Amino acid sequence: MRSRITFNSERCIWCRSCELMCSLHHEGECSPSLARIRVFPDLFEAEVEGYVCRQCEEPECLHACPMGAIRMNPETRSYVISEDQCTACGLCAEACPHNVGNNVIFFNPARNVYVKCDLCSGNPQCVAICPTEALKLVVSR
Repeated sequence: MRSRITFNSERCIWCRSCELMCSLHHEGECSPSLARIRVFPDLFEAEVEGYVCRQCEEPECLHACPMGAIRMNPETRSYVISEDQCTACGLCAEACPHNVGNNVIFFNPARNVYVKCDLCSGNPQCVAICPTEALKLVVSR
């Protein structure tokens, strides 16, 4: 079983609670710039885009990491970055084909490591807080 988060732009009301909850859970502060999910509303076009790790079957970030800092969490079968082993080289961020504008894998200057969604060890806080169910945890085989 593998898990990942999906984003439905038609259900999103642009409240950005997901970003606040993510940063609070992981960093202890409400700061969208530290969230591992990113939501970008376009007020002029009345559209929204959401970015979160897709937990690829064959992740290029995994293969790009020279330190072996990206591993599969055996419980969620999601790929996570081990901050103990990350040397902040950024090769994972460069390798990810979905990392538009460094919104999926990004550098955390406070910790001097790269971070990405880790599915909150199977209980994603962004999904739990989303008032419209625009975010869903999808489990597949």
